[in-house]
Amino acid sequence: MRLVLINLLFWVAAGGAWAWYHVAPPEPPVRYRLTPRPEIPELRFTPDPVGEAAAEILATTNLVNGSFMARNGTRITAFLGTWSAENSKELSVVSHTPDICWVGAGWTPVMGRHPDRVEIELDGVRLPFECRTFRAPGSLHEELTVWCTLVNGRVTGETGRFVAPVEAGSRREERWALQGRRLASSHFFDALKNRSAGRGDKQFVRFSTRLDGDWQRSLKELQSFGQQWLSLSSELRDPAPNPPVPSP
Repeated sequence: MRLVLINLLFWVAAGGAWAWYHVAPPEPPVRYRLTPRPEIPELRFTPDPVGEAAAEILATTNLVNGSFMARNGTRITAFLGTWSAENSKELSVVSHTPDICWVGAGWTPVMGRHPDRVEIELDGVRLPFECRTFRAPGSLHEELTVWCTLVNGRVTGETGRFVAPVEAGSRREERWALQGRRLASSHFFDALKNRSAGRGDKQFVRFSTRLDGDWQRSLKELQSFGQQWLSLSSELRDPAPNPPVPSP
C-alpha cells in the first residue's frame, strides 16, 4: 500500500508539472523576431566562420558571426543565431551567453559602472538587452557586450546581476560552473513563471565593442549599431473571436 501511494504521488507530481507547461499555457500578446540587415552604410562586414566544435554545440546553420569595421577604426563583433522549433534543444540552445562561453574561454568579468540591462529601440519597440563587461585573457583589453534572447518570440531575461568570483584565485572551471548554474536557474524560474517549456522558435543576438574607459560612449555606439543592423518584426496574438449575436 505504501509503495502504491508513493507511485501515485510521483505520477501526480510529474503529471502536474507536465500540465503546467503544456495544458493551455498563456500565449505572449506579441511575438517578436529579429532579422539582420545585409548591409550597413559606412561599415564593412568580415565574416568569422564558426569552428566545428562550436557548430556542433550551436546545432544550427542559420546564424551570422563576424565583425563590422568603421572608417574611424571602431570595431563591433556580432552574432545572431536562429533555431526553429524542430531543431532547437529546449532552453539549453540559447544558454551559451558570454557569461558562459566567454568565461569558459578565459575571459574575466569586470564590474562596470554601466547598468546591467539596457534598452535598444528597434522599429519603435524598446527591447531589453543584458549588458556586461569582460576582460580578455592575459590582456588589459575590455569588451562591452550586450545580448538578448528570444524564446517563442518573447524576451527571456536573466534575474540578478552578474557577480564576479569572490575568491580571486578561483579556477576558470569554477567560475564557468558558477555562471552555468546561475543562468540555468534564471531560465528555469523564468520558464516556470511564464509557463513556457522552451519549445518553439528561438533567437540569440550578441554584439560587443572595445571599452576604452568611456562606457557611455561605447554603449551609445552599440545601441546605434543595433538599430542599424537589426530589424524587428512583430506578430500580434489573434484576439478571441466575438460570440455570435443572436438575431431578434
